[in-house]
Amino acid sequence: MKNILSLIGILALLAAGCSKDQNVATPDNGIHNATGTGGSLARFTTTRNHLYVVDDQKLYTYSLANPQEPKLVNTLPIGFDVETLYPYNDKLFIGSQIAMYVFSIQSPESPQLLGTASHIRACDPVVADDYVAYVTVRSGTTCGGTINALLVYDISGSLLNPTLGKQINLTNPWGLGMKGNRLYVCDGSSGLFIFDISERNNPVFIKKISGETFYDVIVTDDVLVCMVNGGTALYEWGSDDNLVKVATIK
Repeated sequence: MKNILSLIGILALLAAGCSKDQNVATPDNGIHNATGTGGSLARFTTTRNHLYVVDDQKLYTYSLANPQEPKLVNTLPIGFDVETLYPYNDKLFIGSQIAMYVFSIQSPESPQLLGTASHIRACDPVVADDYVAYVTVRSGTTCGGTINALLVYDISGSLLNPTLGKQINLTNPWGLGMKGNRLYVCDGSSGLFIFDISERNNPVFIKKISGETFYDVIVTDDVLVCMVNGGTALYEWGSDDNLVKVATIK
C-alpha cells in the first residue's frame, strides 16, 4: 500500500483538526508544521503551497516555500466562533456558528473575502465543486439544528446564494468527502454511506460500511482515512465500491 507510513505519521494531527468537539490547536502550539489535508470538519488545510489555519477569530496563512520552516505571512481577523475550514480550487470556505465566509486565494498569501453564504454554517459540514455543495445537518448542535440530513445545494448560479435542491434524510450525519463520482458521508454509528454522484444534483445511495462510528473522512488517492470513535480507520479502494479496512489506529 503506497504512502501508508507517511499517512500514519500525520493521522493524530489530522484527527485533532477534524473534530469540532475537541480543543483547537492554534499556530502557537505546533499545528503549523502539518502538511496534510483535513476533512470537512477540519480547522487547517494545505493548498497552493500554503498552510491555512483558523482559530476562533482569525485566519493564519503560512508560506510553505520552505516546508521545513513554514513562515507566517498573513493574519486576518474574520469574526467570532469560527470553527471549520474547507478549500476548493482558489477558494476557502470558513465556517462560523452563524455563516460560511468565502475567501478567494487567487493570491495565496493575501486571502480576500468574497462574501458570506448565510445558508451554510459551521455546524453544517460542506464539500463542494463548481456546481453543487453537499452539506450535512445534524440535530442537537450548538447551531440549533432540528433535522438530520444530507442537503444538496445548487451553487452554479451563485455560491454565495445556494439553492436547495434535494434532501436525503439520515440518522446522525457528520463529515463528508468526495472522490470522482462518489460521495462519502459519515452517519455516526449508522455507518459510512456511499453515494453515486454521476448526476451531481441527484446523489444515489449505493451502500454503507458498518462496524465503526464514523465522524469525518479524508479522501486521498491511496486510502480513505476515516475518523472514528476512539481513533482512525484506514480503508483501501476495492472493486465495485468495496472498501477494505487495512489499519485501525487507536
